Amino acid sequence: MANALKSAKVKTSKKKKDVPQPVPIEKRSDVTVDELERLSLPYPAELYNGKVMYKMANLAHGIIQSLIGARISIYLEKNRIGYAMSETNFRLWQDRPRESRIPDIAFIKKERLPEDLYRFPALAPDLAVEIISPDDSFFKVMEKVDEYLSAGTQLVWLVIPNTREVLVCTAERKYSVRDSLTAPGLLPGFELPVDEIFEALPAPAKF
Repeated sequence: MANALKSAKVKTSKKKKDVPQPVPIEKRSDVTVDELERLSLPYPAELYNGKVMYKMANLAHGIIQSLIGARISIYLEKNRIGYAMSETNFRLWQDRPRESRIPDIAFIKKERLPEDLYRFPALAPDLAVEIISPDDSFFKVMEKVDEYLSAGTQLVWLVIPNTREVLVCTAERKYSVRDSLTAPGLLPGFELPVDEIFEALPAPAKF
């Protein structure tokens, strides 16, 4: 009887070992936006060709993001022309179900706001803000900027803390701004001095 029980236990353990374990989502390359939308992940995550890419912000990044977002929100309280948001996942392409992008800050005009606010918006934001972190590749971030613009975003602000400037990008041109950020076509009357964006950062080293 005892031998029979031992044999049963061995068989049971073998069956458990034969059960395939689910592949962690971070190691998969076939994740869809629909699937990502249903998951509860620990960090905001974009999809690049079906691969989950987490967005991890350092303290400087977080301070800059909060400041710009707050200034836009204050402006929108007085000028109710749309809505600002942060870390929102956008379906930029309807024909690419394994791609999504998350701008650090986004603005959508009121008339373009989707009816369902609990889904990833299937559109490009009117304004996208990206903040470069020290470990980011400038060329990779510029690819993302061009993706926004080709998908229909009117204006992208690329914030560069190392050089304390903002690269203003439209479909027609890209240029550096070091004085004040404006967006006449989207946020009439809005103005944000660039030096205020970086005021919490340590002064750059002088050589």
